[in-house]
Amino acid sequence: MQVKNNLLISSDYIVYIRDFALSKGITAKTLVNNLDAGLEVLLNPPQRVSARIFHMLGANLFNALQAPYEGVIEFGQGMVSSLHGSLGIAIQGSINLNEVLGLAVKYYQTRANFRILEQIDNEDFCCMRLSEGQAEYDKYFSLSELISFEYAIAKFLSHHERQGTCIIHLKTCEPENFPWKMVKGYQIKFNQAYNELLIPIQWMNLPINPTDPELASLAKSQCQQIMEELSPQDLVDKIRQRLKIHLNINISLKEMAEQLFLSPSTLQRRLREFDTTYKDIKLEVRLSAATQLLLDGEHTVDQISEYLGFSDASSFIKSFKALTGHTPAVYRDKQADFRDQEV
Repeated sequence: MQVKNNLLISSDYIVYIRDFALSKGITAKTLVNNLDAGLEVLLNPPQRVSARIFHMLGANLFNALQAPYEGVIEFGQGMVSSLHGSLGIAIQGSINLNEVLGLAVKYYQTRANFRILEQIDNEDFCCMRLSEGQAEYDKYFSLSELISFEYAIAKFLSHHERQGTCIIHLKTCEPENFPWKMVKGYQIKFNQAYNELLIPIQWMNLPINPTDPELASLAKSQCQQIMEELSPQDLVDKIRQRLKIHLNINISLKEMAEQLFLSPSTLQRRLREFDTTYKDIKLEVRLSAATQLLLDGEHTVDQISEYLGFSDASSFIKSFKALTGHTPAVYRDKQADFRDQEV
């Protein structure tokens, strides 16, 4: 299946990149450098724009700045709720951060379908975790996105006396000359396992002042309608992303449907439209991961089978051979021989 052409983002963010660049004296021609798209994509962008165009525009923007990370922080601070369309309006009708995060997780992909937002709670923090995006651009966009989350939370809770601070975790290494003077009211930690925002757990039930609940309710309905209109390909991509994030967890059809806010029967029906099943997608993702684990050479076949959630090693071997024509052991040996020949 061809996935890349189906990774889309709302045009609102293209307009924001354009206007931010112009405010910094960066020309439109600089923004579209090395892009097939011309200046028209900045003047009249379609409702949904490919993620590749969005990421390249952003990379061109920040690379054109003399102090890129100052721009990244400022960019994140400027991502106000109105920029997020119906999702931003729906969130503003919430009564506490738990509801805010619930809506953000549920409808995140109405704005950008190439990433997943997860909420993971522990004893001390509620974590807003971004799934793996396109790594070459994460150094810019993950930080700006997480800063925008932190600023929105600070505004929601501005009338409360709060203990603790939010912490931003980033997978990238700390860049040289990072503008720490601009980081106020929260922390940033580099070289972490995930790109995520950690929110003190005691903040989650603090009351916030909802704005126009009637309009917020209408916005929620619109978000739900957009979710239901997502194509079967979008649904397949979302399932793949979630399975890749949790490779070592055997997620059932019912559990996946719950994560996607669908009934199991609706999920099955939508996948049939794309001539596939949840079982087939899960097997494909597992076996794709298995090939990489086999090439790494650090794990036995039994260990890989157990890690990927197969019932037993023989089931894994049978499925792998059906896909590749070879048993895992033979596949590993053949690939090792091929690499030796290249050397």
